[in-house]
Amino acid sequence: HQLSIVRSKIELDEEETTINMRQTIYYTALAACVLSSEGLNVFAPLKPPSKSANPPPSKVNTESWLDVLQYDEPPKFDVLAKSIEFANCKTFDEIGEFFADDYVFRGPIIGPITSEDVRNAQEGFNIQNAYPNLETRPFGFTIDPDNAYRCYWFERWEGTNTVGVKIGPTELPPTNNDVKLPTHIMSANWTPEGKIKYICLSNPLDRFEGTTKGAGAVFGLLVGAGVQSGNVSVGDSKLRFQQRLFHAIGGFGRNWSVEEKIPKWWKSKARGADPNDM
Repeated sequence: HQLSIVRSKIELDEEETTINMRQTIYYTALAACVLSSEGLNVFAPLKPPSKSANPPPSKVNTESWLDVLQYDEPPKFDVLAKSIEFANCKTFDEIGEFFADDYVFRGPIIGPITSEDVRNAQEGFNIQNAYPNLETRPFGFTIDPDNAYRCYWFERWEGTNTVGVKIGPTELPPTNNDVKLPTHIMSANWTPEGKIKYICLSNPLDRFEGTTKGAGAVFGLLVGAGVQSGNVSVGDSKLRFQQRLFHAIGGFGRNWSVEEKIPKWWKSKARGADPNDM
């Protein structure tokens, strides 16, 4: 009789355990179903309405000599598409087709300089030949919310130095190094006629990125080819003196164009690494 009671108790315990397990599995499955379905998840917070990625136009009215790059009428061409097309050009001949007659390039310590002088300087250093597989790798194109004729994008250059660069009369042997430069920003200002009037190149965004110890653009390529870049900071007195010396001597590639070649619309008198004057 006692054995019968024990057996009954065991059976009851087993039945209760089975029921508990079934309930656990059921509620676990139900919870998973509810949490994985947005349509059924009544506890999920309501999503805010989607907003444009672009900020609203500026509310601050300023006057600048660069206002010459703004136009009253909206563009009659796709500024974004043309900028992407331009940024993916590989040769100077392809690039030159996009420039206006009064085109100017300005970087942190280079410029104002014409497209002809940019080409002569880079050919003087033998940059393109030194990196036959050079890729500028443009990405992240966006239109300026305050100027429909201006497009910004990122570039992260890379290539292999398989041919020597030239520094004046001296030619350095190739390093055969794979070189990756830190990312910089480019911007292009277009005219209503669909030509580029002004291009600006920024400093590297992250000086710890890449293989050139923070040197960017052409300076980064020179570092990758074995040239010590030195201090390339805006306002550095030694750099400014060196630039003016080379500008006067010639033969090393110009850091900015001669005065008579700089278009009249360019008003700043700062040259090369000079601090801003306006």
